[in-house]
Amino acid sequence: MHYGGDGRRSKSIWAHEPVITPELKLWRAVLEQAYLDAELPLYSDGSEPIERTLARRFLRADSPFETEDLKLVCDFADLPADRVHLWARQRYSLAA
Repeated sequence: MHYGGDGRRSKSIWAHEPVITPELKLWRAVLEQAYLDAELPLYSDGSEPIERTLARRFLRADSPFETEDLKLVCDFADLPADRVHLWARQRYSLAA
């Protein structure tokens, strides 16, 4: 810890710095995989991969069951579920 100077460059022991634990990394990887699955391209025949469909439903939280699952995963990942939900609803509209 830096004790000299005016304190603008030193880190305070009271400053909140997020601790990224292995468990937190795991749950963030779950969300990352859902995102990667949601971004899968269509098959050459124009059909949609089931992984893409399920990932988009999960991220949009289309049903109460999926809403609870997304909230739980986001809580474990220390991310705001409402922002993930809002982002997914904008990116993956139901009409798509």
